[in-house]
Amino acid sequence: MKIGFLTDVDGYRAPIHPESIEKYSFDVHLEKNIFDYLNYADSSLDNVKTISNLSDLDIVACVENIQDKTIKELKEGAVLIGIFDFDKIEEIKSLRPDLKVLSFFKLPRISRAQNLDALSSQANLLGYASVLRAAKETSDVVPMMTTAAGNIQPSKVLILGVGVAGLQAIATAKRLGARVWAFDIRKEAKDQVESLGAKFVEASTQAQDSVYAQEVSEEENQKIQEALKKQVIDSDIVLTFAQIPGKKAPVLIEKSTVENMKENSVIIDLAAGTGGNCEGTEVDKVVEINGVKIVGETDILNTVKHAATKLYSENVRNLIELYIENSDDEIFVEMSS
Repeated sequence: MKIGFLTDVDGYRAPIHPESIEKYSFDVHLEKNIFDYLNYADSSLDNVKTISNLSDLDIVACVENIQDKTIKELKEGAVLIGIFDFDKIEEIKSLRPDLKVLSFFKLPRISRAQNLDALSSQANLLGYASVLRAAKETSDVVPMMTTAAGNIQPSKVLILGVGVAGLQAIATAKRLGARVWAFDIRKEAKDQVESLGAKFVEASTQAQDSVYAQEVSEEENQKIQEALKKQVIDSDIVLTFAQIPGKKAPVLIEKSTVENMKENSVIIDLAAGTGGNCEGTEVDKVVEINGVKIVGETDILNTVKHAATKLYSENVRNLIELYIENSDDEIFVEMSS
């Protein structure tokens, strides 16, 4: 059994970490320079082979992006592992219908699959890193400061979308000393928000009894925008994580709301890659409107790349071990369907 690990096209994460290599009982083959981003030379790794021919590999793991040229060179019937969204899965299957594509996007939400959950491990880090990114972008401080010259009040932080990333953002902002509010359309979110010491923002819409947020009508979305407007304007930092699987991200903050925010406020739009939760967001750019910064970066995980690789590497290793043990497991049936 030959297993290959490919360099991430974006260059800041890998599907394997140097510390994980010795845990594999099978031949591990690495793409050349896979650890350059960690300043870890391939030559310093013992008993590791470099990929010479992709068509020799039975299992291939990558992160999110894989080039068409690489897909075409894979062995017939090979297993391809990665964090592929639904569009990417279709693209891969159209190029190579014979491949067995195991995407973490389609991992079933069952208890015995928890140690395979790459989306959650990466989302946790994203929530943490996004708060630090906001703290870096603002020229104010996050916690209360008491000095001989006077007091500085703690920042007001609003978090929209409280899945794994949003909940970690709440916890991180609270640890930094911020006053935190949060909103999510899902019914279970209120208790989760309040359990972390944040205040839940109410909206006059029907709460959804679902694991993932679902698309709402235009009328319902306008109600949400109106309910959030006052809190957004009053906030120093707004972090948005609202996503709908396979759909364009909902717009929760209108441009007119941004124009009424306090100067030096910061919006970190983590949904920028799927359209953005804020009007005016531009992908991988920092836009300024009336002194309010809107950050549309899609590579915030780059700031915690070592930890991101370490966690993702373990998710991949757990998946590969389970697959080798029983490739007919219902987990893989669902992931490859």
